[in-house]
Amino acid sequence: MESEILQELELIRGYVFVMMCAVILWIIFKVLESAQNVFTGFKKAWDTNFNNRMSNFQDSGEYEKIIAECKEKLEKYPNHNDAVWFLAIAYFYTEQFENSKLNFEKVIYLVPSWEESANAYLEKLKKC
Repeated sequence: MESEILQELELIRGYVFVMMCAVILWIIFKVLESAQNVFTGFKKAWDTNFNNRMSNFQDSGEYEKIIAECKEKLEKYPNHNDAVWFLAIAYFYTEQFENSKLNFEKVIYLVPSWEESANAYLEKLKKC
């Protein structure tokens, strides 16, 4: 009788262990999911800040600042589509047409949905 009780207790202990492991794994998953959401939020805010600064420079005709900041961004993140876009526009307005063309073509490669907008500039470049 005593050995049966001990066996039952061992079985219950095993179930409790499995349930605790499942709870711990669930907690770890939730913590990682929260961390990912925080990171995504920071990245979105960071990109929004970058885009707003570039738009402000573009509105005020400060194309050299766009070129400098976009080159810096692209050194760290070579396929940052917004940096490539703003760089292409800045090259266009500073009459660096070959660089502009290359960057508009890269934008189309990186973000095919931007092809129509990029092609509008590429058409203008053909006339230069």
